[in-house]
Amino acid sequence: MTSNHNHSATSRSDPSDKALRTHRSSVTRFHPYHGENIILTEDNTVAYRKKSFQNALTFSERPLLPGEIFLVEIEANERGWSGHMRLGLTQLSPLMISRNGEMPQYALPDLVESYNRGTSWIYGISKAHNKAFECKTSGKEKPKILGDNHSIRTRFGNVPMGLLKPTRSDTEDILPTDVGSRIGVMYLPTNAYEADMHYIINGEDQGVCVKHIPYMNAPLYVVVDVYGTTKKVRIVQLYGVPTLQAACRDAILSHITKTAVSALPLPNLLKKYLLYQL
Repeated sequence: MTSNHNHSATSRSDPSDKALRTHRSSVTRFHPYHGENIILTEDNTVAYRKKSFQNALTFSERPLLPGEIFLVEIEANERGWSGHMRLGLTQLSPLMISRNGEMPQYALPDLVESYNRGTSWIYGISKAHNKAFECKTSGKEKPKILGDNHSIRTRFGNVPMGLLKPTRSDTEDILPTDVGSRIGVMYLPTNAYEADMHYIINGEDQGVCVKHIPYMNAPLYVVVDVYGTTKKVRIVQLYGVPTLQAACRDAILSHITKTAVSALPLPNLLKKYLLYQL
């Protein structure tokens, strides 16, 4: 178990106007407590597994709010391992897990089976387009919670649909486990006590994966296990206010692939910035 700095206990998020204003201006980060093989960089927005295929648990810095999307992009894979990134929600705070003295090696089965069963809902990514996550669905038509417009209307403001999709041009051929794939999780209340969990893969809602999550019992943190072939992931900022430089980078990368950056008539310093190397 590793921590980047001292961290006080996180209290339950209060969905008041003040909390929402604070949320909209904040950057989404990983929690400073994580698996021993994880290195966090770029203000804790990038998680890199330095060795092996395990001990790579990461969590959201704060609990996820209802209707909020937590989105990551796969930035690097590593051959020689089986399995892929695991993603989901847990009512176990990273601080509470750390008090046990040791961070679990795996999200599955450790968090789901060994730590207070019934408090974590986590699944692994599959390569299949039509079944990106290894969870059971009803087989019914998927509700279009994201809508068909150019932006998604949320309690935190409008989010451009383009941010949920890969920046590379050959998106029709991209698999959920490929570099460039964007994977997200969210939960939507169905009544005053329970919620459904949804996965979003490259801009498409995968339907309800888990029902009847007792979201009022305890705050829900996002779990990202940088497992197996998945080597490095980056949080895609959906709600924080980006800098002008970051906004320009996103605009450029929405029209070209990262591999095409080297051919642009730009100074090497700018090319490195576009490739997230600075």
